[in-house]
Formats: sequence, C-alpha cells, structure tokens
Amino acid sequence: MDHNYLHTFRLTVEGLSDRVEFEMFHELSDVAEVTDGFAKYVARQEDDFLPLGTTAAIRASKVIHIVHVKAEKAG
Repeated sequence: MDHNYLHTFRLTVEGLSDRVEFEMFHELSDVAEVTDGFAKYVARQEDDFLPLGTTAAIRASKVIHIVHVKAEKAG
C-alpha cells in the first residue's frame, strides 16, 4: 500500500477541554472513505491508545467526535 496522502483529523476527547489532532498516511485522497476508515479504526481500538506524535497518546474509547481537517499530498 502506498501512503500517498497525509490526512489530518481533529478529535474531541472526553475529559479534555482542547481538541487534539491526529495525522494518518493513506493511499487515497477520498475524504469520505478515509474518514469512514479512520472512524472504524478508532472504534476497533477499544481501550488501546492512539499516538499523538511521539510525545502523547489518548485512549481510543474516549474519542467522541472526529472531523477531517485536511489532506495533503505526501512527499
């Protein structure tokens, strides 16, 4: 799978006053399809953590809202 696009999502997390951003590489630029796939990925994580860069992580089960912010051509 080629990771041609960098997608950025803004997550609302239960218990946090500020929203956080999550970046994910994907082969597609289709926002609807990638957002759907990311939402399903988060739902499957249950009590696992999603990394936020190299210095933070959030519990996936606490994500209550996902918004696609942008997609950029990678590389």
